[in-house]
Amino acid sequence: MKNHLYRYLMIASLSCLTVGCSDDVLDEFPKDKLSSEKFWTNPEDAENSLVVAYERLNLGFWSHTEVAFVVENFGSDFVQAGSDVIANYPDQEAFDMYSVTDNNGRLEDYWNRQYRGISAANLVIHHVGKMTEEQISTDQKNKIVGQAKFLRGLYHMRLLMNWEKIVVFDFLPESADELLQPLSEREAVWAAIEKDFTEAAADLPATWDANNKGRATKGAALSFLGKAYLHQHKWAQAEQALKQVMDLGVYGLAPDFASLFDGSNELSNESIFEIAFTDKQVAGSAVEYAGIYNVAATEMGGWEAMLPTQSLLNEMKKEGKTSKKGKYDARLYGTLFFDDPDVSIYGKTYDDVFGEGNTKIAWKKYLFRSIAPWDAPRKYRSNINNVLMRYADVLLMYAEALNEQGKSGEAKVYVDQVRARADMPATTATSQAQLRAQIMHERAVEFALEGQRFYDLRRWGDEVMTTAIRSSASRGFQNFNAAEDKFLPIPSSEKANNPKIQ
Repeated sequence: MKNHLYRYLMIASLSCLTVGCSDDVLDEFPKDKLSSEKFWTNPEDAENSLVVAYERLNLGFWSHTEVAFVVENFGSDFVQAGSDVIANYPDQEAFDMYSVTDNNGRLEDYWNRQYRGISAANLVIHHVGKMTEEQISTDQKNKIVGQAKFLRGLYHMRLLMNWEKIVVFDFLPESADELLQPLSEREAVWAAIEKDFTEAAADLPATWDANNKGRATKGAALSFLGKAYLHQHKWAQAEQALKQVMDLGVYGLAPDFASLFDGSNELSNESIFEIAFTDKQVAGSAVEYAGIYNVAATEMGGWEAMLPTQSLLNEMKKEGKTSKKGKYDARLYGTLFFDDPDVSIYGKTYDDVFGEGNTKIAWKKYLFRSIAPWDAPRKYRSNINNVLMRYADVLLMYAEALNEQGKSGEAKVYVDQVRARADMPATTATSQAQLRAQIMHERAVEFALEGQRFYDLRRWGDEVMTTAIRSSASRGFQNFNAAEDKFLPIPSSEKANNPKIQ
């Protein structure tokens, strides 16, 4: 959807005003019934409103990395605050130190932006759902509403990954009173998420044409449905949903792991759903984010907002140089820069960049393939897409669902598919416990800095989570307490504005 999406970004801002959208979460419903009726009259209106719902996935130029990456990655044992955050941003550092309070600005920003996405999706579901056949064809209406339901499910899921309880808006509030809803139990939120993904899957196509590539598909809805089941330990349901994704015959593994994160292979057949960015001018502006400086180490010309931990490097080196090429796991070379003769940093050696005797580990993921940070013409600007769901995740989730049901022999096949892409030999794991440990390892090395690790640790249990974080030797590891830190506090502003939240 990269080209299709950004044709409408400026129109999206206008349509948001037309239908009553606002950056204030407490103000996101159409106040003028007449203007809403005038707007929702044709397919173009419906499409423009849908783009607003998609656009909310991008948290904004600065916030995409300084809020989303922080909230989704800093709590894990593999990511820690870098020098820029330590020196200048205590509200980001708090996530690294497990000292987040309910008045943390990054916390509030993440929470509010997901609800803005939910509001935008609800506007589409409500108004497009009421459009007549004279205004829009049934097929087009179903596809637009299906995409909005997928997005609403995804926004709710992003919230539930971080908070123990959230407010569910599976309807469009049409009065101030309807905006004041209590927190829902996790089971009820999961049910709403499952419903949205299931209904979306029923109405979305398996693929879109080239002009619409990147839109939510049946495979995206089923993949996130499978993930929702996995996080609830609903193994049989996860198996069923993920098998449907595989049976679509649409997806595969990209031969080059690193290409998925350096801008050279966007919207590949491994990508099931991703946030699209572009440096092309759209109505005078580009849709980029401040990624390069935040990810790149200071020695590479970056601000170094986040760094890998030694635990991540240890995990990636765990099997030694046993790949088919006589090297470490290919995912290590696609994820990190580290001191090794096989590592080239934009044509330079490790010592050339970091200095002899240095042992710093730095991110390679989300840096450009051919343009070094120190040479980037626009420095901190990045147009590298962020993949939210890819086929490797489907394969590993499917393997886990099978293994947890005692089908270890079947599960091993899918683990080995992912390992083969990384040039690694087939796993020697045979028992359920051995394969469980192997799957944990594969997920660790496959999805570093992709906002998965902390949530994986949590669903594997407090003991696994505590052991991993406490042994990571990251800056805040000693402060971690699973009972207190596995979920974030409800923002103080939300509690102040909504008397139904205690």
